[in-house]
Amino acid sequence: MTQITINIPDELISRLNSLPTPVSDIIAIALEKYLEETYNITHTETWKLCGTLEISQPDPKYIVGKNEQGEIMTNYAEKIDEIFS
Repeated sequence: MTQITINIPDELISRLNSLPTPVSDIIAIALEKYLEETYNITHTETWKLCGTLEISQPDPKYIVGKNEQGEIMTNYAEKIDEIFS
């Protein structure tokens, strides 16, 4: 295990010390959560684009169905290598 030294404001330490969980555990948990958020695919710019782009006249061979709103769903992304080769 690696030890680190950090500066934490006194008022924050007094609040942390009143909790039943040791400060070192709280920091470890916070770092784990931060890493999960940082590497979570749903937080990428690509993921944010999903569903925001529309193909006005999709090729019928790429239509896979309709969603709950009756909008056409395609699988262009799954066939990207085929489409651009």
